[in-house]
Amino acid sequence: MSKNKVKMYKNWTSLPFGNSNMTPSGYQSVLSKLPAEDAKKVVMSVVKTVASQLGLASPNQIKPSTLTRDPEVSWFMEVIGYGLALPFSDHDTIKDCVNIYCEWLSALLPDPKACVPSPIVQDPNLYARKIVQHLYHLFVPRHGDGSEMIHRQAVLCHRVLRRIQDIVKQSSNMATETWESFLGFLLAINDALLAPPAVKEDVGDQLCERVLGVLYEIWLVACVKSFPSPPLWKTLREMCMNWRHRSGLVDQWNRVNLSLLSRMLPNLLGPKFPQLRIDDIDAALVPAEMTYETVTQSWYRFLHSIGNP
Repeated sequence: MSKNKVKMYKNWTSLPFGNSNMTPSGYQSVLSKLPAEDAKKVVMSVVKTVASQLGLASPNQIKPSTLTRDPEVSWFMEVIGYGLALPFSDHDTIKDCVNIYCEWLSALLPDPKACVPSPIVQDPNLYARKIVQHLYHLFVPRHGDGSEMIHRQAVLCHRVLRRIQDIVKQSSNMATETWESFLGFLLAINDALLAPPAVKEDVGDQLCERVLGVLYEIWLVACVKSFPSPPLWKTLREMCMNWRHRSGLVDQWNRVNLSLLSRMLPNLLGPKFPQLRIDDIDAALVPAEMTYETVTQSWYRFLHSIGNP
């Protein structure tokens, strides 16, 4: 590897997050002050009531949120955040927590749902950043879970990933800090699921292709809407080099680099040069509105994101 590649982010510091300070055991909800069983009863009661007002079964069942003040929303989020770290034997409660947060994230869209509390609608970026911090705990493997619990966890993780994809593609009012928070969230959940040691048929094994695919897809969208900062790129590179034992990483890395290269070649070599043939799904990874300069900057950074293959 050349010295220039090594020095690309020499003067920048990677982001200060990781498994050591983001595990469920380290999450300090106010409910952690209660005995575990009492705290779980509070979560079950609260989230069941809120989830019933979301109108997921029928739009006619949507009820306007009665939470009108920031302290009220903050307390409910303490409860939901605690619920997301519960064991998956409490699947229904965790599912309610996931559904609430997925609906509340609609505050970032042009037409938020009526069930979203008014403080979140008024300051969607602030609350979205808090929500994705809590959602991290959904993705943390619960060691010792059997195949059924792992499958349940994977299904809810897919739900969150789909919601994040929809939000970043449709939202027009995400602040730079929110983009960085979303990208940091995607890096953190990939690291929680994919960092060594790899465990055969665990939730990381099931979600590997999916979480990596969403990370790269949303990163490319961010390159258009809010180009990631050098610390984010440096963190991506450091983490990718830690995930290289996962074949899915190389597959996704290859897809992204070929997609970007196919957009670069006509400008580099002229329209008469034969085009690089890739399938339509891979070609769609690169947003149509991405400028040539952004394509080249992104391609160079992605190319060196896994070190020397």
